[in-house]
Amino acid sequence: MRVFTITSLLLVVAWVANAGSEDFVRLTPDDLVWTELEPGLDMAILEGDPRKEGYYIMRARFSPGTFSAPHYHPNTRFVTVIKGTWYTGTGTVWDKENAVPLGPGSYMKHPAKAAHFDGAIDEEVIVEIRGMGPAPLVYVDSDGQPID
Repeated sequence: MRVFTITSLLLVVAWVANAGSEDFVRLTPDDLVWTELEPGLDMAILEGDPRKEGYYIMRARFSPGTFSAPHYHPNTRFVTVIKGTWYTGTGTVWDKENAVPLGPGSYMKHPAKAAHFDGAIDEEVIVEIRGMGPAPLVYVDSDGQPID
């Protein structure tokens, strides 16, 4: 149900962002349309539709103190830090104390189906995510099994 809700929200934002997609597109940070996925985590779609087959670009914005629970995505994702210090961890056990900090300009590759968690500690963080859809967020338990 959680994956369905997230992808439904992304569809609306993707449609707005891609109107007239055959033309040049210029966006400033003020042009982005942010949609709350869960408290403290917003998404803005710049290109494509992460729910469907094909290339997409989106941004995630984490409020201070917001971390995702361990999860994975079915396809590889490529992430660049735009603003703030993004804390990243790998594996199925949430361990904020051992998360690796990545500052603006840093890059991280999330391999397909590799469990990870990420977020912000004391400042707003914005990351840009690129990949091939569909790209649902699949939360996992400590054994790596999907949580419904």
